[in-house]
Amino acid sequence: MHPLYRTTPLLIATAALLAGCHKPYNVDGPEGHVRLKVEATWQGQPLQAGEVHLNVSDYRTQVEVLKMYLAELRLTGPGGASALTDIALFDALNGGDSEVYTAEAGSYSGLHLGLGVPQDLNTSDPVLYPVGHPLSVSNGTYWTWATGYRFVMFDGRYDTDPNGTGVPMSLFSIHTGMEPCYRVRDIDFAAPFTVVGGDTTDLVLHVAVDRFFYNAVDTLDLATDHQAHGDNMTLAMRFTDKVINSIVVE
Repeated sequence: MHPLYRTTPLLIATAALLAGCHKPYNVDGPEGHVRLKVEATWQGQPLQAGEVHLNVSDYRTQVEVLKMYLAELRLTGPGGASALTDIALFDALNGGDSEVYTAEAGSYSGLHLGLGVPQDLNTSDPVLYPVGHPLSVSNGTYWTWATGYRFVMFDGRYDTDPNGTGVPMSLFSIHTGMEPCYRVRDIDFAAPFTVVGGDTTDLVLHVAVDRFFYNAVDTLDLATDHQAHGDNMTLAMRFTDKVINSIVVE
């Protein structure tokens, strides 16, 4: 069993904390709301499905699907923590996805998150969840054969010729899942993040997809590292290590 561990924060993506003073909710007590948005980027720019970019290996790379589960989401700080949600599913392309969560009013210094589905939820029955729930079978994220969920779904096309034209013809599909691919991480904010009772504060996480292919010690070569569906755990775990470190709050 691969142990859960906390990765070392690396500045390998761009994220933003945007504080707003919207009042769409009738909340007057000690609670506020956090609008959490997860958006894919490529070298700092929003990533749209179907765009072609050169990756670290100089391969023409076209991302068509990027969905991921984030779990155990909670704001943290010296004064305590405020849970946001146990599990959420985000489609990060084309401007990303956002969800609004209740949070205790206060000042926070970081965010705790898990990438994937924790073991207790991963072994639950997807038919028990209603449509609209992150773990509902209607999302198409459940591996029936593995009796567990896909954690990150990353699909697209590539061309090893940087001077190629048109739609890249070769396919890649990397889907992580199962307990060895679950990761947790604590991300420190560059400045205090304040939740005000009755207000909504925006928290935007940018996921740097260009960093999915490399880190300081390893590079994924799509010519050979292009398929993982539960039968290539070595690649799945290498990929997971890069994805978890592509999410940074500045």
